[in-house]
Amino acid sequence: MRLNPMLACLLNSQPTDQLPLPSRMLAFGDGLFETCLVTRQGLRFASDHLQRLQEGAARLNLAWTGQDQRTLQSDIDTLLKTVEAPAVLKITLGRHAAGRGYDYDPATQQTDRLLQLFEYRPASWYESGARLVTSPIPASVNVALAGIKHLNRLDSVLARQTARSLQAHEALLCDDQGWVVEGSMSNVFYCRGGQWLTPGLKRAGVNGIIRRRWLDSGQQALGIADIRPDDLASCEALLIGNALMGLVRVTHFNDVPLPLADPTELASLQHRIGLNLD
Repeated sequence: MRLNPMLACLLNSQPTDQLPLPSRMLAFGDGLFETCLVTRQGLRFASDHLQRLQEGAARLNLAWTGQDQRTLQSDIDTLLKTVEAPAVLKITLGRHAAGRGYDYDPATQQTDRLLQLFEYRPASWYESGARLVTSPIPASVNVALAGIKHLNRLDSVLARQTARSLQAHEALLCDDQGWVVEGSMSNVFYCRGGQWLTPGLKRAGVNGIIRRRWLDSGQQALGIADIRPDDLASCEALLIGNALMGLVRVTHFNDVPLPLADPTELASLQHRIGLNLD
């Protein structure tokens, strides 16, 4: 296993190598995170990541003001000055509040900002294509949390082990009714009848940056549909995507070879989403 060395870490603007105890992030997963690619142009899709953080903070009732947002941007700028090669920036917001157990006083809460900078080591299969398998682990269903990137990701942790045990690159999660939700670390996009589709996320899943940008682009329209695993097995092409890998073709689904997305069409999609601007 290759580990990505941490290059730097800031907690509330101060360099650190540890998270104070007790922490609601550790105890309850009470917070949000973003995983961002840093290129020579800066933080890729910065406004998208910061907007999703703001939306998630509102959903979780985190204390998050305009000044907090400006301070976070200052922290990001501080770390980016140290970057000399492509890197990964993980931004975590966690609720800091006194309280007993799950309870806390919303009037006295604050929000901790944890920024961690890692080396970026893209996997070789980003270029060659991914092997996707179905995980027996269901996606966690909660309509109050669906779409946001909160810290409770145990379903994805367990699903990643499915991929590892089956020598695949990604694992597909379905909900408790058998509908496709997402990959353990990616959103799923499949082509049927010349139309690109992606699962809805009203009950579960993360509305990833690539998915958001494709839906908002208004070009080569992306539809939302209820999808079963069998739909993917008979698709015309299948892609997975996230902010680090971009869009990656799926070559095999449960060990069955799939038709590959046309390179010209894939390049056009990447252009529309903004993946070729680095």
